[in-house]
Order: sequence, then C-alpha cells, then structure tokens
Amino acid sequence: MTTKRVETVKPGYFGTAAAADSRRGEFDFGNEVIIAHEVPVDFVFIGDSITHMWELNAYFGRGSRFIVNRGIGGDISNHVLRRFDADVIQLKPKHVVIKIGVNNFWALDGATTEQRKTAEQITTGLVNDIQGMVKKAKDHEIKPVICSILPTNLPQSGNNRIRNTTIRSVNEQLQRIANEQGAIFVDYHSRMVTEDGIQLREELADDGLHPHVLGYDIMAHALRETLEYKGIQI
Repeated sequence: MTTKRVETVKPGYFGTAAAADSRRGEFDFGNEVIIAHEVPVDFVFIGDSITHMWELNAYFGRGSRFIVNRGIGGDISNHVLRRFDADVIQLKPKHVVIKIGVNNFWALDGATTEQRKTAEQITTGLVNDIQGMVKKAKDHEIKPVICSILPTNLPQSGNNRIRNTTIRSVNEQLQRIANEQGAIFVDYHSRMVTEDGIQLREELADDGLHPHVLGYDIMAHALRETLEYKGIQI
C-alpha cells in the first residue's frame, strides 16, 4: 500500500472542446497508479476511437504481459503527440502501438475556410506528428509499432474518395518511416480494404468507420503475426 503520492506528468487540458480532454482525468489517475506501484508495462496502445473501443484484453495480454489502453475517441495526431509524454513515456512500456490519423481527415470537410485543410496539409501534419512520436519513443528506448490508418466506407461524405486515397498514401509514408527508423509497421489497411484498394469492406464495420468484432479479429491477427515475426509476443 502506498503512503505518499508520486510526481507524474500531466499534459493538462486543451481547452478547445478537444476530444483528448474527455478521458484526461481518468488517464491521469490511472497513470499515477501504474507509476506509484511500479507496474512493469509491456505495451501501451495509443490512438483514437478505434483503439479506445478495442477490447484489448480479449485478444492479448495472456500470461504476465501488461497492456495499457490510451485511446481516446475523436482524438487527432497533434493532440496524441502532446499527451505522449504523459500517456506513454512516463509509463516506460517496452512497446508503444500507435494508430492515429483518420480524424485528421475530417478537416477536409471543415465548415469554414479557416477550419478546412487540403489533403496535402493534413498529410504533412499527420506524418510529422507520427515521426515525433517515433522519436520520443526511441529516445526513451521504447520500441515503436506504427499501425496503418484504416480505410473508411462513407459514401455520404463528399470527400470519401480523396480521404481514402490520401490515407493510402499516408500509410505508404508511414511504412517508409518505420523502415528508416527501425520501427515496426503493421499493415491493417491491405487486409481490410475492398478490391479497388480504396474503401473499408462493408462487412467489417456497421458505420463504415469503426470495426466490429470481424474487423478487430483481422487487426489482432495482423498485429500478432507482425510482432511474432519480429520475435515479440503479445
């Protein structure tokens, strides 16, 4: 039993109705417990709703491996980068599984000119943010695992095709970054996309965005297979 609280890193609140604020208190308290009790962490998963909603312990963590989920529904890459020190680095995991980016693309549909971004602008910011996460992880001897962004199947969106073609391009850049930086790249995209290489297969998500059990089964298999190839058990 602890008798004194420990100092922890807290990123604070973003203050702009940011999705990242929605679980901040929960994560700050959880991080404090892990640190105070010196719990050895094997994997931190960090990302958006697809990570948030993933029932990780149903797939992984058998035996003594300890897995922490730090996904936040609606989160974007620059906010993940800002909370990376708190939700990854200070927990000292052996590995960090990074899957973020799809929410960045809602800026294609920005309501105003100020809010709207081009595919090129989104790509540059997203790739730079993930490179920043990889550097932070490596600087602290944490093995980064970069996961591809999933395709979407949202025909009601006028930017469905440009979003999906840009996601495919970003994934190619992420794979190059992984190769150059000695990170691990996990390709969910090619296993979940339609034959045209663009859209998410209809049978993998009810809403065209968030995978249900069939989608998560594919993701879990891809992650486990990729890590096992590198000699890592999850």
